[in-house]
This record gives sequence, C-alpha cells and structure tokens, in this order.
Amino acid sequence: MTVRKLSASILSYLQARWLLAIVLVYASIGLLLRAYAGINILPPCLYTTLFHIHCPGCGITTATTLILQGHFADAWHTNPLAFPAIIIIFAALVTDYSKFLRTFAAEK
Repeated sequence: MTVRKLSASILSYLQARWLLAIVLVYASIGLLLRAYAGINILPPCLYTTLFHIHCPGCGITTATTLILQGHFADAWHTNPLAFPAIIIIFAALVTDYSKFLRTFAAEK
C-alpha cells in the first residue's frame, strides 16, 4: 500500500468514525497536556463525583499519565488496570481499522 492510499484510507476511516476520532484526539491532547504541562482538561470521574466512592477505574487516567512519563512502577501502584486497559483499547482500534481497511479495499 502506497503512502497516498494509506493516508486516503486513514482519512476515510476518520470520516466514517468521526465521533471516535473526536474522542481520541481530545483524550490524547488531554493526556499529553496533563503528562507534560500539568494542565488537566479531562473531565472528573462521574461515579466518584456522584457517589463519593472510588470505582475500580479510578486512577487509570493518572496511571496512563505516569506511563507516558515513563514511571511504570508508580503507574502500577496507582492502578494496575491501566496496563490491560491500554492494551485492550489499542487492540480494539487496530482490529477496527483492519476491518475498515478490508471493506475500504473491497470498495475500490
């Protein structure tokens, strides 16, 4: 696949899944700003805000930020679920994109 075809397929993928693209861009920018500039634009945990109880997912954003900074042990101590969550999200995105590529190639 040439670079032109690859960029066209990525653009088509993002157009077809525009809501996913917006969420991914927002989350990526939010995590990078938090990790490297200390600016937090991400929303607080809705569960903790409403019930004042920490859920099993509490700390995943902090752990992901620590992973981006290279502090893997601190991330593990913050919330070990961050590691499989990142792997599962990445695998789901790759799987979805590969399915999209198959349909994109079949249409051409």
